[in-house]
Amino acid sequence: MALTVQGREAERTRLELVVRQLAAGTGQAMVFRGEPGIGKSAVLDLADALCRSAGITVLRGEAGEIDRSLPFAVLSQCLDVGAAEHPGVARIRGLLRGDERVSAPAGAVGQEFLIAEAILSTLDDWCSAEPLALLVDDLHWADLASLAVIRRLARALDQLPLLVVVTCRPAPDDSAIAALLRDLEECGVPTTDLAPLAEAGVAALVADLAGGVPGDRLRSLVAGAAGNPLYVTELIRDLSGTGRIELRGSTAEISAETPLVPASLSATILHRLDTLSAPTREMLRVVALLGRAFSAAEMTAVLQLPATDLVEPVVEALAAGVLEERGSGLGFRHDLIRRAVVQSHSQAVRTALHEQIGVSLAEAGAAVERVAEHVLEAGPLSRRDVAWLRASLDPLLVRAPALAVELLRRATATAGDDFQDLDVELARALLWAGLPAEAERAARAALARSLPIGRAGTVRGWLAQALMEQGRLEDTVAEVRSALALEGLPQNQAARFHAVQAQALHFMSRMEESEAAALLAVRNGRESGDGFATAYGLTTQAAVLVVTRRVEEALALTTAALDNLGATGISSDFQLSPHLARAYCLADLDRLTEAHAHLRTGARESERAGVALLTGYQSAIAKVEFLCGNWDDALVAVQSGLDSIDPLDIGPDLHAVAALIEVRRDQRSEHTDTIVNASKARPARSHTEFLHWWARALVLDAEGDGARAFDLLESYLWASGGLRRVVNLDHLFPDAARMAFCLGRSDRLAALAASTQEMADFQPSPNKLGTAALCRGLADADGSLLAESAAAYDTAGRPLFAAFARENEAVLSARAGLSDRATAASAEAVDGYLALGASWDARRTRERLRAEGITVGNRRTVARSETGWEALSATERTVLTMIAEGCSNPQISERLYMSRRTVQVHVSRIMAKLGESSRVGLAVTATLREAR
Repeated sequence: MALTVQGREAERTRLELVVRQLAAGTGQAMVFRGEPGIGKSAVLDLADALCRSAGITVLRGEAGEIDRSLPFAVLSQCLDVGAAEHPGVARIRGLLRGDERVSAPAGAVGQEFLIAEAILSTLDDWCSAEPLALLVDDLHWADLASLAVIRRLARALDQLPLLVVVTCRPAPDDSAIAALLRDLEECGVPTTDLAPLAEAGVAALVADLAGGVPGDRLRSLVAGAAGNPLYVTELIRDLSGTGRIELRGSTAEISAETPLVPASLSATILHRLDTLSAPTREMLRVVALLGRAFSAAEMTAVLQLPATDLVEPVVEALAAGVLEERGSGLGFRHDLIRRAVVQSHSQAVRTALHEQIGVSLAEAGAAVERVAEHVLEAGPLSRRDVAWLRASLDPLLVRAPALAVELLRRATATAGDDFQDLDVELARALLWAGLPAEAERAARAALARSLPIGRAGTVRGWLAQALMEQGRLEDTVAEVRSALALEGLPQNQAARFHAVQAQALHFMSRMEESEAAALLAVRNGRESGDGFATAYGLTTQAAVLVVTRRVEEALALTTAALDNLGATGISSDFQLSPHLARAYCLADLDRLTEAHAHLRTGARESERAGVALLTGYQSAIAKVEFLCGNWDDALVAVQSGLDSIDPLDIGPDLHAVAALIEVRRDQRSEHTDTIVNASKARPARSHTEFLHWWARALVLDAEGDGARAFDLLESYLWASGGLRRVVNLDHLFPDAARMAFCLGRSDRLAALAASTQEMADFQPSPNKLGTAALCRGLADADGSLLAESAAAYDTAGRPLFAAFARENEAVLSARAGLSDRATAASAEAVDGYLALGASWDARRTRERLRAEGITVGNRRTVARSETGWEALSATERTVLTMIAEGCSNPQISERLYMSRRTVQVHVSRIMAKLGESSRVGLAVTATLREAR
């Protein structure tokens, strides 16, 4: 190994240090960047050797240009570690083959999410048993999905005994790899730029290769290689192979006839290959088109030779340093060598060879993505190519959607009977690939010709979905109506169309129409035996009932929806989930523990099934935790949601929940800034827009501008002349009532009191009763009603609102001359706020009571700590106990029934609070604490 790292002593020293740290349980990451041939792969070889000598399992891969359109190509190489593999690797391979698939609406994004979570979970679990090293060469060629996983891993290195070492070339600032390097730098990952070897390093490398110290002429010749190790290596091997280096004692020298101006690197490589036998050269000229790495089976297929005939050429190429072993296969020692061989072909020859390789691989049953790469390189599709594409389209869409789309585009541009109906498949592929506008155009083009009714219904379904994904809800409804008017439309298709229509109308807040469409979806679904359409309709109907306050009815419908889904569970077709709708019902009925359980179940199913609703679940969990007073856990859900894919644009709601907590805790971060700087109104279809108005108003109130804060709320609440009635709006009423009371707005207080009393009469749950009593108590200046409100909120499990009630009871008691009661209520309010960390609310209470002549003294309740053991939430302490037991994040996820990503965020927050930099440190801290 020392032969390949001459002149890289500093890099060796750093690698030795991080490998020692890895063995001790501390995760690290390193990036080595440099021009082709500068020695990046040699440094990676060194990292590989150091890790293996320390007994550390190495997962190694190498990105290739031909695989850039293949999701997870380089990571799948890394996980191909033979007998040492982790059990989770088998599932990942199945996912890559398409053994488990998300359904069409989630598409390629959902499938990639599913695979990414499986990879991250497997590595997470594997690291709980032993340290790992993930080494990736030529990251500049890596696919975007692999880059995303590496980015996620870098953010979690403080939790994992994982060493990530990657190499790449310099790249433009707007490239994906440059963006990744910036993200890694923010995570504290250094990038080392590999400089050309100094003269001494070049001399040492030449001495190793030539067997003697370079003489003056040889030294002058290699100086032309400008310190590039690969160029130096190829040059010396070329000279040695042609007998032009002479050993004179301990000196290696060249004759005077050897030109001192070296040829180009490509010319040098090709000149050296000329010394190989003809069979070896011919083999290399073909297999070079397979990419930098290939299997023995692929070689025998494309060369159409028995394996025995390839033994001698392979042995010769290995001995010459052209090829090297790659796991169970072979590969070119350096991609520049392979490129030199490829470029020695004319374009016409390359095209013909790719065509033949594609045919040979297809006949040999090779992976569909490997065949597709060569079919694309071969130019226009033949009838044989189209036949293969039709037979292979489903697995190809799952494994390499970009390749599938490009092949279908080429096919639909070709005239002939063999190419008919591929425009329909193109519409499906574009929708799967997350290109709804293009899918719409392709679907309309397909519908322009006559299609059988069942096929036409399917295409119209894709068209409706494409329109909805573009946010064109009116057009979605119109398209569904057009589809439902088709004569002979199968009833199960009609059921699904009604369900889509109900969902679009729900998003548009056209609740009566949405409920009617949902009822039709349920009826048609049941009559046709389509359990999915039935569940979809029931869920949408439940969502309508939640909005219109018929919560008990909605709860029953969600039960029926889950029964209809049965063992199939949540599907990625859902943008509304039974678990989600059920949880909102339970939360509105003050059954918060049950609500939380359903949200956790839904979140875990989403994470494991690739469903696009994971962010929606995390948003709902954040809201429930906020109401329960578990604000640290709410912030964990916020971060988990923001780290997830978010096709439904729920991220702003997560920022709003976090902003509500930050303002009350006298803090400010990007969450609050996002809300303050956002446009004033959320889309009309959003039933969570109240969160944004509430958060913006609270920011103004905390800044001392209560009048503007209430004006903002007033403009939203009374936008249409009367008090707006929207689901969950009662959460906003306590702050609105307090502001109205402080500003003397008795008219608005009276309206709030009447509305909340109506809600409480309709649904007399403790939370509704508490809100009604609070608003009526402020409107009537009745302190006894505020005491009732606090008690009701306590029963409902709403500690923030209970403190609201006691704060206002204290003010009214002070004005009524009941100083003892005012002092007691104010103390209870401040205690409640401090337990939540709501320092702004506590300060506001003291200031209000001071103005009324009441002083709230130092409380026995100490303000919430930001660091140390006391800062840990109950959930965080449970997680820490499990870490001390040796549980991995996936194991904690299973035991606590929360998503793995949520566990990961919890662990990061625990580390920050306890000042620990590794999982090992956390385990030690927890163990020592327990021993006291």
